[in-house]
Amino acid sequence: MNPSFRRRFRNHKGLVVVALPSEESKALGEFMGQLRDMLVDGTDPGLRRLKPPARPDDPESEDDYRRMIDDDLQQARLDAIDTVESGLGGAALDGEGVAAWMQSLNCLRLVLGERFEVEGINPDDGSSDSPMIDLYHWLAWLLEQLVDAAMPSLDD
Repeated sequence: MNPSFRRRFRNHKGLVVVALPSEESKALGEFMGQLRDMLVDGTDPGLRRLKPPARPDDPESEDDYRRMIDDDLQQARLDAIDTVESGLGGAALDGEGVAAWMQSLNCLRLVLGERFEVEGINPDDGSSDSPMIDLYHWLAWLLEQLVDAAMPSLDD
């Protein structure tokens, strides 16, 4: 079997085992570091999809909502990135670990999705050979494999 087709996540006795090739592990680590920097800075327009308005019709309620959840949400995202980074070399993930990986991979996809909208790129039309498109599809593929590996562990 071609090593490029090797599964990156597999289920073993109820845990999801991370098995990324070293070059993918290194790349994902770099992307996680960039995401952390963006989250901490908080000014990058690519973060817009990570904070959709809950009450766009009521600015005062929206401000109250943001004060209530933003710090906790930010910390949860940073903690999830820590979990991903600590498991890049290989890890056995429980449900919380799987959720952290899913959250982080999806956050990266959302940031890229925001970039596509700004730049007028459709990741699904195949019309661009942009490295961002390749990254978007790779992250989607990783997320799909992670979900597939986690499925047997879910309660009925």
